[in-house]
Amino acid sequence: MAVRILYLIRHGQHDLDNPTGSELGGNLTALGRKQAEFTAKMLKTKPVSSIHASSLNRADETARIVSKQVTGISVQQTDLLWECMPAMTPKLQVEMPNYTSLQVSQDKQRADVAFRKYFKIAKRTDRHDVIICHGNLIRYFVTIILKAEAASWLKMDICNCGVTQVLVQPDGDIAVLCHNDWSHLPQEFRTSTLRNA
Repeated sequence: MAVRILYLIRHGQHDLDNPTGSELGGNLTALGRKQAEFTAKMLKTKPVSSIHASSLNRADETARIVSKQVTGISVQQTDLLWECMPAMTPKLQVEMPNYTSLQVSQDKQRADVAFRKYFKIAKRTDRHDVIICHGNLIRYFVTIILKAEAASWLKMDICNCGVTQVLVQPDGDIAVLCHNDWSHLPQEFRTSTLRNA
């Protein structure tokens, strides 16, 4: 019976100070592009079936760098994989007072739709699907798999171009094989939310 392996990858480091004047977010820094290149080299060794990416600039740019190495597979871009705030905590409410409960609800709803779309049983043959998106979304997906509280996404770190690998078994059971693996990145190219992100 067929299995699905998902490689959930956070985009490379992006320029927070120069977001290009677009609601689609900033572009990758030079370091972020190198992170994407190392990630592409690692994925080149995998039997990749598809590449899906958030349409926000930093994820789309990362995906395009990856797709140049993983030949023959074009990037399927979608707004469904945008960054999100899937649950709020009292601390976040203080830090982000303008983020409304309606926005949180909409973000969670979109993330739940994305989960149902991508974390499906493989039908006939094994699948190796790459999803390049954002740290909050990846961390929220992990909370769903682990059946943890939605707000527990804040208890996980995710580095730029870190890989979270997930297995969807033929019976529908889902397992996290690894979370936030950055072993493909040399030490000097490692940045994260809790460190130099």
